Amino acid sequence: MKLLFTWLMLLCCGIAYGQSNTFAGMEKKIKDRVAGGQWDEVLILAPDLLIEDPTRGEGYYYTALAFLKLNQPDKAEEYLAKAEPPADGELQKSIQALKDEISQYRTAHAVLESAQKEEQSGNKKAADEWHRLWEMDKSRISYALNAVELYVEQKNYPQALEILNDPALAKDQGARALHARINQTPEMHKINGYNDALQLGKNNIAKGNHKTAISNFDDALRFRPNDTEALQQKRTAQDELAWQNARSKNTIESFDAYIAGNTIRKHRTEAENIVKRALMRFGGQYADKNDIPRMEYYLNKYLKEYPNGSDAAKAKEMMCAAYLRAAEHSRQEKYASSQEQALTYYGQINKFCPNAYDLKELVRDTKRKQLRYGRPDRFFISYMYDSITPIGLSIGSVNNRSVGMYLTFRMNENFLTSSAYYTVNNSGELDGNVYQDIRATGESRKGDADIMLGLTKKITYPLWIYAGGGVTIHQHWEEMSTYNDNGTYYETEWVKNTDEKFVKPVAEAGLIVDLSGFNIRAGGKIIDFKDIYYTLGVGFSFKR
Repeated sequence: MKLLFTWLMLLCCGIAYGQSNTFAGMEKKIKDRVAGGQWDEVLILAPDLLIEDPTRGEGYYYTALAFLKLNQPDKAEEYLAKAEPPADGELQKSIQALKDEISQYRTAHAVLESAQKEEQSGNKKAADEWHRLWEMDKSRISYALNAVELYVEQKNYPQALEILNDPALAKDQGARALHARINQTPEMHKINGYNDALQLGKNNIAKGNHKTAISNFDDALRFRPNDTEALQQKRTAQDELAWQNARSKNTIESFDAYIAGNTIRKHRTEAENIVKRALMRFGGQYADKNDIPRMEYYLNKYLKEYPNGSDAAKAKEMMCAAYLRAAEHSRQEKYASSQEQALTYYGQINKFCPNAYDLKELVRDTKRKQLRYGRPDRFFISYMYDSITPIGLSIGSVNNRSVGMYLTFRMNENFLTSSAYYTVNNSGELDGNVYQDIRATGESRKGDADIMLGLTKKITYPLWIYAGGGVTIHQHWEEMSTYNDNGTYYETEWVKNTDEKFVKPVAEAGLIVDLSGFNIRAGGKIIDFKDIYYTLGVGFSFKR
């Protein structure tokens, strides 16, 4: 029984395989006819696919394709509808492509009928319809030639040449001959002359050859006087030449000349922005340099020509700031004429920046400057402190105009330690001792002292700067107890360690505030150009 079942299965598979091979062979014959354009043969062979396998849609698809190629789109749609239900994914793609082709066929047919109708009625639209057909199917050279013929009749040579210049007609001898004949007409001579001159002008504008471009546009205008595009292009070239000249000189005057010129001034906004930026830049630079006359030239020009400019307020601010600095500078010159100049600057500030600055006190202070210049030099005495040498005294002078001097001595309490008559070193070796039994207790002391000489200089009342140099002295003591020969305790003394004694350079700098009687200072010192310490001082000053 099993053997019989096996033979039946093999027989069924063989039959199915044979049917599959037969269907594929028939479809290949049909595809060969399709490739050869034998549409009648395709109509004859396609039903055989349906007979071979009624469950597949290829027979209906090839029948529909043949009907479309035989100009029967209704029949094609009828069979295509039958092909869709049994179609697989691959066949569905082919069916959709054929649907699109049927739609294009109907559109082209409608255009063809319209073109023939317009041509029969003598309507100029016929040329456009034939042109449209040509764009839809460039394999039909007759469509292109029909359109060209009608365009030539209308003397619309540029449109005719546009078609003839299409790459699809490059190898057609008739199209080439027609192209040459059209180009020899007087009308095309003018058109080509105009187009060539216009294009040359545009190319020269793009290359920056504006003077040559103007000449090209003049040539174009000889072919078409008063032509709008040529005139506009010429104005553009003239404007670009003027702008090029302004940019090459790159001065405020050259850009002003462009702005005031009679070209179309396409770059006017940019030119004005450049001028405004330049006026602000130069004005700002001279303001920073306190060059008041040049600052006033540029910034006053800005305010005069662009009173509503975006930087008008900034220009006024810069001027006022410069006037304020100049006034301060004049006030520092310690001459009556300088004070008068300062008052003039304050007047300018009130003119350009009213209420922006409170100048009442400055004006009053300027008027009192002569009294301030009579301020006397002062002598001071101050207590000095830092973390190493907290006990110190400084005496010196803070002068109103000239450089002053000071002397400072600082130490710590250990620096005054009373030393034993003998010494010790880091190895514990004693020198100069009488007793032999001397024992270190483990305690030690460090003593430091600074001696400084320096200068003081007034920055601005009541602030002075000071700087000086000197030496720092460092000493080290070890605590040692002395015992008699019998081992009884005798006394304890501080013994100087000679290896730990040194003298190093020290420098200091800082600020002194002297309020006509009360004197404070703060600064720092550096020992041996390595260790930095803060220093403070407070004291009194007296008129000299």
